[in-house]
Amino acid sequence: MYGLLILNDPSQAVIDIVFVHGLHGGRTKTWTKDDVLWPEELLPGDVPSARILTYGYDANVAHFWSRPADNKIDTFSNAFFSQLTNNRSEVDATNRPIIFVAHSLGGIVVANAIVDAATNSYGELSSCIRGIIFLGTPHKGSNKAKWADQARKFMTFFKSTNSELLKDLDEKSEKLAKIGDSFPTLLINRGKQSDTRIEIVCFYEGQPTVSGMIVDEDSATLPGYDKILLDANHSEMCKFASSTDSMYRQVVGYLIKWVKDFSKPIERQKEGGRNAYFHGTNYGLQQYSNTGTQTNNFGVR
Repeated sequence: MYGLLILNDPSQAVIDIVFVHGLHGGRTKTWTKDDVLWPEELLPGDVPSARILTYGYDANVAHFWSRPADNKIDTFSNAFFSQLTNNRSEVDATNRPIIFVAHSLGGIVVANAIVDAATNSYGELSSCIRGIIFLGTPHKGSNKAKWADQARKFMTFFKSTNSELLKDLDEKSEKLAKIGDSFPTLLINRGKQSDTRIEIVCFYEGQPTVSGMIVDEDSATLPGYDKILLDANHSEMCKFASSTDSMYRQVVGYLIKWVKDFSKPIERQKEGGRNAYFHGTNYGLQQYSNTGTQTNNFGVR
């Protein structure tokens, strides 16, 4: 199934956590082990104040490695942010902080959406993005040859025999190389101010599949951000059946911390001789001055 699916919706939610699957995955099966869909059955117990959603799309390997004119990553990213924006508007949650949890090339869909949001109508949504957990997401930078090599690994893993897809992989990797160049630049720019920085942790696989390591440590990590080994292969690193699973505790530990951090009221420095502060999340549902005058999120009355 495609599109957004709400897994948990507490009445007093203060943050949105959105899951995005990778190649040949699904909005529920990617996160399910032994019939336990952990974002729905385990995670609410650890982050009860979070609304939890999962997003599904047509994650065929050919859509990621197609000729530039046929590449569908932009389509997936735009549809994702469009649906998420509309959903948040419907429930009056447009200022609520967002955390993404992305597996494999689902992380590229998220990264591309964030890059595109900087230049289109999703700026308000983009400003609310506070954290991303990458699980086995390749970050190959702007090197098309490295992306082509990654394509061969995925095609071997998924037993793809598409001979047309194998031709001219360097050219077909052009879109991924552009994302690999643009996303780190965006992170640097947003990291210049604490209230726009996106917190990131990169988890990488510790066990090989029958096809070997699909996304190795070097590719799965970003310089300057936490990197954590998970003792599982590429497919299993995103599936947990118990809240006592050590890998689950590693992943959820970041979510617990971020939910607390991103939900705290923050102090604003004095402006024009008045103290201003935000009440609610870091991005503020309402802003007040010490005169008691209510203003909007940008301090305009």
